[in-house]
Amino acid sequence: METARPLIIKYIYIAAISIIFLTYLQVPSISLGASLILSVFITLALYFAGDRFLLPRFGTVASAIANFVIAAVIFSLANAFVREPVHTGTILAASAVIGVAEWFYFRYVLGEATPVAEGEDFSSFAEFLGEPAPGNEAENPGAEGGQPQEHHDQPDNPESEG
Repeated sequence: METARPLIIKYIYIAAISIIFLTYLQVPSISLGASLILSVFITLALYFAGDRFLLPRFGTVASAIANFVIAAVIFSLANAFVREPVHTGTILAASAVIGVAEWFYFRYVLGEATPVAEGEDFSSFAEFLGEPAPGNEAENPGAEGGQPQEHHDQPDNPESEG
């Protein structure tokens, strides 16, 4: 069920950008229904390609650039399915705004689930998506069952003590 939250957030801003650029700014305009349907396809493509595949492997900037390209390709392919032609300037402008929005969204996602206490280690984007963080079970074997782990306050460099 946690997959629905990122998809809804992503669909809202992609639909808003598509409506603004395709329905209101482009003359002649594309219908509102076509913009919303196109937003569904863009959202699904960017979520599975950008969020699930590219972001964990390449980081925020590369994923945002790739999402710009993916959005531009989908907008270009939409020319065959909408009644009015989608102009190249509109495609590039809407895709650029989506790429920038994706970069902010990635920063929001990665910043929202970051460790609160120093020393916590987990995959924030995986936890945002509702998946268990990989490797946490093996790193904290004593944390299960309520057994406290021993922490020793030793300096990093024991030779520097007086």
